[in-house]
Amino acid sequence: MALIRLQGVTKEYRKRKVLENVNLTIEEGDIFGVIGQSGSGKTTLLNLIAGFIEPTDGQVIYFPEGSTKEKDLHRHFSQIKKHIGYTPQHNSLYPKLTVQENLWHFGRLYKIDKQTLSTNIRNLLNFTHLIDYRNFLAEQLSGGMQKRLDLSCSLVHKPRLLILDEPTADLDPILQREIAHLLQEVNKQGVTIIIASHHLESIENICNKVAIVHQGKVHTHGLLEDVRRPYLRDHFTIRVRSTEQKQLLIEKLKVLPIHKIIDKGHSLVIYPSNVESIMSNLIRIIKEENLYLHDLDLRRPSLHEIFEKIATSTESEGQVK
Repeated sequence: MALIRLQGVTKEYRKRKVLENVNLTIEEGDIFGVIGQSGSGKTTLLNLIAGFIEPTDGQVIYFPEGSTKEKDLHRHFSQIKKHIGYTPQHNSLYPKLTVQENLWHFGRLYKIDKQTLSTNIRNLLNFTHLIDYRNFLAEQLSGGMQKRLDLSCSLVHKPRLLILDEPTADLDPILQREIAHLLQEVNKQGVTIIIASHHLESIENICNKVAIVHQGKVHTHGLLEDVRRPYLRDHFTIRVRSTEQKQLLIEKLKVLPIHKIIDKGHSLVIYPSNVESIMSNLIRIIKEENLYLHDLDLRRPSLHEIFEKIATSTESEGQVK
């Protein structure tokens, strides 16, 4: 079920288009990654979804829980904002307040009654393993703990949607994995998550859907596998045990629809007309001929590689124009 839908959303600043004609749907339960370089428009996209700014054109639609009646997010923002949590790239904590005081402060902004807020805070302190640090000043915490507290402040009112801008920026790889795991646990509790980041590996490991933003346009979006599919490699590499087995394999492959086979001594690089269909035939041949397979490299393209192709293609089109 849809939670947020952007329809033809454009955002201009001083007649310059920062985002142009964005059409996206974020469904309940998604961990949705927004990928782009600095200045690509991804933070503007988050700010539109969070309700901080209004589109120049188009509409951001919110779907209330248990209702099919959609609402314009910006027209009804006063009612909708309590369902949205937002974590900016840089901590929004009050350094001279304790962990617990920060949570109380942000919780009271949403006018939560004291008993409910007290329960929410206790649960969050346990969930984020900050319970033993509840009386520490925010400025006394390590970077990883501050990030956990910042995340807790965005969750204290139990939102349906959590929006994060560069949640793993300036964190070492171990802390990045820790935050990613924490977000997955938050998602399991029914919170839909939108993450903007240029740390593509983090996005790849945690998100089920992505949108790639470049120069103010969403160039591709959808399930991670669907985004990858058009960029699957047009070749694969295989290595078998011996020269004799390699020659036998070459002879068997020649009758299949393959454009080219390159013999690299220890391995074969195969360029088929269709990778997926050839793979099933290859597995059949290996079984029938009892070949010993040392290695098969059919690595899926990473988000980094896909993004580079989109960026390069866009720049080439711009030069042609």
